[in-house]
Amino acid sequence: EDMDLEVLQTFTSGDGDEYETPTRNNNNNNDKGGENSAQRAKKGDEESLRRKLDLDSIKRAMDDIYRTAKLLHNFSIMNYTGFVKIAKKFDKTFKDHKGLFKGNNCDDGKKAEVLAGKMERLYANWFCDGDIREAQAQMLSKRGDGLMMDWTQLRLGYRLGMCSILALWVAWDCVWGQLSRGEVSIGGRTAFPVFRGCFGLLAWHWFWGLSVYVWTRYRINYIYLFEFDPRNVDTPIDIFNDAVDETLVFLICMLLYYKTESDDQLFPDLIPPGAYPMCLILYTIKCMIFPWKLRKPLWNSIRQVLLASFVSPTFFLTYVGDVFTSMVKVFQDILWSVCFVASGDWLISDKQHATMHHVHA
Repeated sequence: EDMDLEVLQTFTSGDGDEYETPTRNNNNNNDKGGENSAQRAKKGDEESLRRKLDLDSIKRAMDDIYRTAKLLHNFSIMNYTGFVKIAKKFDKTFKDHKGLFKGNNCDDGKKAEVLAGKMERLYANWFCDGDIREAQAQMLSKRGDGLMMDWTQLRLGYRLGMCSILALWVAWDCVWGQLSRGEVSIGGRTAFPVFRGCFGLLAWHWFWGLSVYVWTRYRINYIYLFEFDPRNVDTPIDIFNDAVDETLVFLICMLLYYKTESDDQLFPDLIPPGAYPMCLILYTIKCMIFPWKLRKPLWNSIRQVLLASFVSPTFFLTYVGDVFTSMVKVFQDILWSVCFVASGDWLISDKQHATMHHVHA
């Protein structure tokens, strides 16, 4: 353990002198080959970013082991306490067998506690200059990791219930309107491709959150594999919360659009029916741009995928390109939506289209 500690202390030194010395020597040798300073600076930046990703990967792995050990220790203590109470009750009820369960018949969580203490010492030596208390503060339980009670999952479940109710409402109105009054369902309305394209992007967001949850659940270090900046990575709960909000807006806009175009006349004609898909388009654009700090890496990756012949491919670019090949229909609907907005057709209702004999693509 002491030998490993010395190696990793050298690797994780604050100033990076031990780690960067070979790089400087290599750069001096490369100067003889005519390599310019711009290329050396670029390589230095890439090496620095790679080192930061390695350090963050180590920290995340140690945090995961530490918190898992804490959870296991709490679980062991709870079970040990319950077992002791059951054994006391057994001794009172069956006095002839008193003391039958006395001894080390149940684990009291000492091994998990020892593992947590070892993680604290290693983390303190590698990242906190040997300060155990600082290491404990950095490795403390975070909201949503299961070590403390919070209402994040309850709020998420509540809003998922709202999404389910709205989805059933939209489905019921479409089916009932078509069966009882012979109305055209929302699939036959003019702006349906807009909703279909936005639904494709929304489904991608849900599937990304599910993928991140599975990778996190089974300890796949996707942040390291995709070379993400750890400061700009959302947790699965954050991704699901954003996806739920987007789903609520999507279903509300779809319901309002269908109601204003139906024969019920429940909504006044003060707002054109096409304003609701237009609002959905604007909201989708807003979600794809803001917050810019989190969206900027995605747009950079999309740009590099489009310029694949001129950039060096990475694993994440290959992943994005593979996803794009499965979204051809979504891109068609997005292009149709652009034409729908640019032509001004969103200002014309379906009834006006019928009288104008307007033909849509």
